[in-house]
Amino acid sequence: MSKRRATTGIGLALLLALPAGGCESFLAVNDNPNEPESVRMEQTLPGLIVAFTNDVLAGAPAEWSGQWLQQWSYNRDEMPYSQIELYELTSIDTDEFWSDAYTNVMVEARNIMDEAAASEAWAYHGIAKFLLAWTATIVSDAFGPIPFSEALDPLNPDPAYDTQQEVYQAAHQMIEEAIEEMQRPGDRVPSANDLLLAGDMARWVQLARTVQARLHMRLTNAPGESAEERAQQALNALAEGITETVAFDYVGGPGARQPLWNSVEWDDPQTASSTFIALLERLDDPRLPIMVAPAAYDGAYRGHVPGALRNITGDPFFDEQDRCTVAPESCDPADENYPTIAWNDSIVSHLGDALLADSVDYVWMSLAEAKFLEAEAQLIVNGAAAADAPYRDGIRAHMEWLGVPAAEIQTYLDALPSLTAVPNAEEAIITQKYIANFMRIEAWNDWRRTGYPVLTLVEDPYVPGIPQRLRTPAAEINNNGENVAATGIPTGLDGLLHEVWWASGN
Repeated sequence: MSKRRATTGIGLALLLALPAGGCESFLAVNDNPNEPESVRMEQTLPGLIVAFTNDVLAGAPAEWSGQWLQQWSYNRDEMPYSQIELYELTSIDTDEFWSDAYTNVMVEARNIMDEAAASEAWAYHGIAKFLLAWTATIVSDAFGPIPFSEALDPLNPDPAYDTQQEVYQAAHQMIEEAIEEMQRPGDRVPSANDLLLAGDMARWVQLARTVQARLHMRLTNAPGESAEERAQQALNALAEGITETVAFDYVGGPGARQPLWNSVEWDDPQTASSTFIALLERLDDPRLPIMVAPAAYDGAYRGHVPGALRNITGDPFFDEQDRCTVAPESCDPADENYPTIAWNDSIVSHLGDALLADSVDYVWMSLAEAKFLEAEAQLIVNGAAAADAPYRDGIRAHMEWLGVPAAEIQTYLDALPSLTAVPNAEEAIITQKYIANFMRIEAWNDWRRTGYPVLTLVEDPYVPGIPQRLRTPAAEINNNGENVAATGIPTGLDGLLHEVWWASGN
């Protein structure tokens, strides 16, 4: 894959030698920077960055929402636990994501902040504060109300829940403060231990500004919010935002594989969705052969139907014809599984190496998304003509990141109608953003606030709609039940359809 890397290239295996603080160090503040303990934040920062990547950005909700948004499909007759693709999710399923986000990221970020404040290491303090605030918004976007103002206090085992409005208000303030801190002069600035940007504080500021823009755009349809004001604030933030994709560098190999490589490790049940393939084919999109592998049997692109049994592709020839008639070489009457499962799997397209190879960099924030945010904000503030250039820039940025040849990119863009000529400019922008944010939580967020892409429900779902939020974790129900009940959100399956604050009623 041809692309400029925005990462340090430090292997993940390095982290095995770096100790990280635990929950018990939450209130530990060292006032003497000359003591050995003063290096704790230097040692904790790499673990914080990895935990944020693996546990929050690439956590289970990214995988689940990728199925719900029909980007990929689970090609098995049933899962060994909840049937995610049929919109089943238990409260136990969400325990791990909740715990990881709070314990591995927010608590550790606060640990760094405590030590950094004592030694006036403002670069560390700013990075940690930014990641704490960003994580809080991601968790709140997944669940709605969450403990925040009373969270992270080991002396308070049952913190009250903050509304999503309160979480967003606090997070916006924290990110603005973090940006100011990142720009303060100081002697203790991260370097190689910053596994994302190698201590380049100017780029940390750009990243934080782009996240601000994303959060502003999230609220364009929220009750009581002005779409025009939020979109203008997003444009203001993007003016100081990223100019290249920010991604964590996975070098591959044991201990250093990117999160989506699990698909390969699990015998590749994560196959391309028939919905996603149909979209790319309809757009005559040159990303198709990069993001999706052709079916091994005949080289065709044939996705698995979301929610269907194994190897159901929507292709009548393969779904309805006798497999032994189609491929006699695959049949052995003495084999109780004939036609063989291996041959059956070969008729379905799997995801491409550009997505699943173990050394693929995991994107924190792409230049493509920044451009799509700009396009949508311009559409709201200044109309379709102003949105067209950043819309095209977003498409180009994603194709370049994937390594699409320049000539193919230009041919695609030349054939693409202007946003002024399409029936629905917002849908066009979000559709391209949906492609670029493959198996990222952000695609689900966009669908919940805009309704795009328009999707057909799977057959026989557990609930009559694509989930709007995650179910409240079992640990919270069991240990903080009174505060959970105070939110008024159902804790059963019906809780999946309870819309978060900023959703638009899809």
